[in-house]
Amino acid sequence: MDVSEVLRILETAVHANQSEWMFLRELRIGTGRGKHSLQRLDAFALNCYPHRAMKRICYEVKTSRADFRLELKNPLKRRIGMRFSNEFYFVTPAGLLQHDEIPADSGLMEVGTAASIEEWKAVLARQAGFFHYDSATRNYCVMIVPAPWRETPGPTWELVAAMMRNQRRVYEEAPPPAPAQQKITFEG
Repeated sequence: MDVSEVLRILETAVHANQSEWMFLRELRIGTGRGKHSLQRLDAFALNCYPHRAMKRICYEVKTSRADFRLELKNPLKRRIGMRFSNEFYFVTPAGLLQHDEIPADSGLMEVGTAASIEEWKAVLARQAGFFHYDSATRNYCVMIVPAPWRETPGPTWELVAAMMRNQRRVYEEAPPPAPAQQKITFEG
């Protein structure tokens, strides 16, 4: 399972309501070309409703144990994601990591495809809260370790500009379909 597939399942399961959530993939923070401008978040989700505290979630996808261990050796790499989010999650294929490997300031979500009902039941036995199962594709997303809530300051203008740039790029790559309209003719 590659990063784009993991993010597709995550977005479908957790952030499908596009009027409530803005889900940004590969969000590059900053607008310049300086030292930190290449910092990139695998995914960032912003809840657009004030009554939901405009919740911000950062996701870091790990598809191998080596990649996860490298992340733990360099905690400053997570700093920008932690700075802008209320919750920070590692997202992995099922069974890649154990509960006790997750840092106290982070959570763990797993995604996968259940080959059978028995496999899905085994996944449910490990979950610690949210879970989603799509019976048509057999894809699932479950929370294994909940991320602690952190009060963080609001976004900077650099983050806002990066989010808008990200959305423009997505729109340019795949513009929405033309509306289904037809010309009305009048007989006279």
